[in-house]
Amino acid sequence: MPTPTRPGQVFVTGTGRCGSTLVSELLREHPQVLSLSELFNHLTDMYRLTARVFPEGPVTAGEFWEILSSRNTVNRLLTAHGLAPKEVLYRPSPATRFQAGTGIPAVLLTTLPHLTEAPDELYDELAEAVAGFPEAEIGEHYLRLFSWLCARFGKTLWAERSGGSLILAGQLRDHFPDARYLHIVRDGRDTALSMSRHNGFRMAAVVMALHLTLGHDPYAEPPAGPAERDLRAVPEELVPFLPERFDAEAVRDYRIPTSLFGTYWSDEMKRGMAAMAALPPQNVLHVWYEDLLAAPGESLRRIADFLGPGFVDEDWADRCAAKVGTPASTWRDLPDAEREELDRACAPGFSVLAAHGVVPGAGTTASTAASVSSVASVSTMRSGT
Repeated sequence: MPTPTRPGQVFVTGTGRCGSTLVSELLREHPQVLSLSELFNHLTDMYRLTARVFPEGPVTAGEFWEILSSRNTVNRLLTAHGLAPKEVLYRPSPATRFQAGTGIPAVLLTTLPHLTEAPDELYDELAEAVAGFPEAEIGEHYLRLFSWLCARFGKTLWAERSGGSLILAGQLRDHFPDARYLHIVRDGRDTALSMSRHNGFRMAAVVMALHLTLGHDPYAEPPAGPAERDLRAVPEELVPFLPERFDAEAVRDYRIPTSLFGTYWSDEMKRGMAAMAALPPQNVLHVWYEDLLAAPGESLRRIADFLGPGFVDEDWADRCAAKVGTPASTWRDLPDAEREELDRACAPGFSVLAAHGVVPGAGTTASTAASVSSVASVSTMRSGT
């Protein structure tokens, strides 16, 4: 289903647990926007397989479909053990084609169910369409895919949003030179707290720890038998996370310091802001999640104006503003010592944001709620930050 012109291109990006899922859901309500959710997150299996998802050189239609339809290890384990994050919308049942034990194709985990109540049927349509794609660089394949989906659903702009995609800012900039970026920013302390309670981010942290311990990614190889892997180098608390010894209860019970996620947030903010700083300023819009909560109508109108003059839709802004709620917890509820450690871990990230002029209430956005009014000053709190 070809289109005469390419649709608009927007990436909704952030560190994860920053409010981008809400933004993706609200954009889905816009009559002109195709909201693509979690595509690159699931294709890369939580950003482990980036090189496979963005290969160099020409790619055939068959090779591209292998990327889209891959059933990757981490997501397969989480789904099979009932640990899939709520962002995963494909829920296996006797009525679905794919089952948890055999894995769900990456493009079906969230992206297609986000668009339709009949994702299996859309998967078949997509397979037929992709089969006709001529050989091309990988960026061109994704653009053809997004254009086909826009035509299929009658949209004029696509907005891809994957939780944590700020880690891909450099690759996205290289492969999609004409794209624009809607960057959702949230107080790093609340972001880290949310990450610490999210199965996907907790699992990603442990897989990274296993990778560092073993010197390779155990999820990128065939599962080893009980006698095949030398466990002496693996800390006891990480053994239940090995693919051949995966223990869902142990995973549910495992706790990771919130400050570790604060450090992750700061590191990703440094890398992501550096990548976006190389883009034309008019191609980037930073929106604070706290501003969206405090003044949803104004924030949504600002987003619509960024999408383009034809996207300003008062009815959409009013309807979606009514759907914006309030988070149930805050970093301020943590014990004093944990809160102070988290503060220190997030201070470098706040410093980067301040250096780029990305502070709550900046630009035309409404003032933030009083609970985040001190964020801009965090960068100057302590020596060494």
